[in-house]
Amino acid sequence: MRIFFLAIFCTGMLQASPISALLLDVQEHTGTIQASQVKIGMSGFVVRHFDETHSSIIANARVSAINSATNNAQVDLSPYDGLHQDSLPGGNWQARVHDEVVIAYDYERALFIAPDDETYAAFTKSIPNTEWMHPDTYATYLSHKGHPTPLVEDFHQFCTANSVGLLYIQSADTLFTLDCKNFALLQTAGMKPSKKESMTPFYTRITDIRANWFGAGSSRLATYEPYYLEEIALNNSKNKELYELYKAKFSEKSALLRNFDVKE
Repeated sequence: MRIFFLAIFCTGMLQASPISALLLDVQEHTGTIQASQVKIGMSGFVVRHFDETHSSIIANARVSAINSATNNAQVDLSPYDGLHQDSLPGGNWQARVHDEVVIAYDYERALFIAPDDETYAAFTKSIPNTEWMHPDTYATYLSHKGHPTPLVEDFHQFCTANSVGLLYIQSADTLFTLDCKNFALLQTAGMKPSKKESMTPFYTRITDIRANWFGAGSSRLATYEPYYLEEIALNNSKNKELYELYKAKFSEKSALLRNFDVKE
């Protein structure tokens, strides 16, 4: 169990309460907030307070840069998609100074992609104060989509619809912690795998995930580990620390390194 307690220590900060800060300035699709406990890749939203009793979420927000000297963070702003409904009118508001930015609002809800039941049970029991979205629920969603191979957009849509903030993926003796809505890597920790055979596409009690006839996600995974390692690399291609981790764990000749765009 020691490896799981290591994970508790490493992921504790991400389970903190939501972080709120006012927009200090706004320039087109970016803004600036002052917040000392955010990490690049964390997601959230912008709230417009119209008066003391009325407010509305008006945009998505994602931390894209941090100035450690000033404790300022840059957030990228985009249309809010958490309550998408074509039959209802939507506001056309643009974020402005003094709007409230809320980061990590739903980080207490998480999804864990594990290779087997032993790993899933041990890890989820070791992390307190987290509401776990069971992988059976996600597998059911994938079956509805016809995707036995989960796509990054499937994670985004599922986690947005179910207010799930964190995504944990165990692969290659490593626990990857990602923002579930944008697949940004937040941190990593060592994690000893079990000796059980890995299930595909992940541990779930759903025996068959329906597949579409063709299209992205319609094929079935042959092996568990390589797919997730590649998707994490592709969606964090400029992450130097991840690049160094892959290079040390595999080799400088690993095909996974081709997915990165970093300078040596």
